[in-house]
Amino acid sequence: MSKTKTDSDIFEIAAAQLEGVRLLFERIDASVTERLVQSLLRAKRVFVTGRGRSSLLTGWFAIRLMQMGFDVHVPGEVTCPRITKGDLLVAISCSGTTTTTVDLARIARESKAMVIAISAIAESALAGTADDAVVLPVTDKDIMRRYKYGIGPCNNTLFEQAMILYFDSIVYTIIERERISKAQMSKRHTNLE
Repeated sequence: MSKTKTDSDIFEIAAAQLEGVRLLFERIDASVTERLVQSLLRAKRVFVTGRGRSSLLTGWFAIRLMQMGFDVHVPGEVTCPRITKGDLLVAISCSGTTTTTVDLARIARESKAMVIAISAIAESALAGTADDAVVLPVTDKDIMRRYKYGIGPCNNTLFEQAMILYFDSIVYTIIERERISKAQMSKRHTNLE
């Protein structure tokens, strides 16, 4: 296939995606992010949940938390224990309406655990159930207008791309604050591959 004048170059698309993430990060409330970091550090145990493509993000974040030494669990896995007071549930849903994720947040709150939602919609059911909410406003009209590479009803592509970098930044923040070495993390890396 030959490239036409209207075709975008792969690297032009990547640059536009990075610009979308940058624009989105400018709108995330830094104080909520700091509260998320502090909540992670204080929690007895951390539970991370999401469904659909958000479940891929939860698995990625949970692995990094485990490698840093957190007692971390993913609801739905057979080894997941009961959530209780002193625990933290990080619940991820772009729309904030994913039934299972909202239900798990409600159960966690009823169990006296802290819940932090991560969603694109500040007024979503998930954000309303949580103690605190990180909002990645991918559905803001100007972002939707400027970001043309989104796939999914809520501009899910940008949400997912931003979440990977957002979680990575949280991980590095904790590594630096807690002085966690690469050697310590490597010792916790699975050898059952």
